[in-house]
Amino acid sequence: MRKRGRYSFDLEDGFEGAVDVVFLLIIFFLVASSFDKTVREKLSLPNRDPDKAVAVSAQERDRLDITIYRDSRIAINHEEVDVGDPNSIEAYHQVGEAIENWLAIKRPETPRETALEQVDVFITTDRESYAGAALNVIMACLDRGITPQVIFEEARIARR
Repeated sequence: MRKRGRYSFDLEDGFEGAVDVVFLLIIFFLVASSFDKTVREKLSLPNRDPDKAVAVSAQERDRLDITIYRDSRIAINHEEVDVGDPNSIEAYHQVGEAIENWLAIKRPETPRETALEQVDVFITTDRESYAGAALNVIMACLDRGITPQVIFEEARIARR
């Protein structure tokens, strides 16, 4: 005769994985439901008031042309700036002052920060000029918050 085996029902007999899965699902749904609320809160945008909107049209922007000649002379809007040695720190300061003076003449009543945002700077340099001269001009613009567009030309910039 066969003995009847006793079967017991314990959590240790294989339900540990199921309990872990249920626990992880509960955590997932709690996090997902709270995340859904935060996403909705972030997406609520304020109403747009067209009267308070500020736009800068292309007509309001000024163009500043800076030219670096083959012999590393520097001209701002076709007026030569006396910088001495174009590779020196003094040249950097002189170009910066010339940009500030041009801006003060061009937009005298506009605050400096606003005027700097409304100017496009184009630097045209001869490929045979000293790199230090171009670097001084570029850094003078960048230090004032202006990102210039640099154009390298091959022997087209003749001496004036």
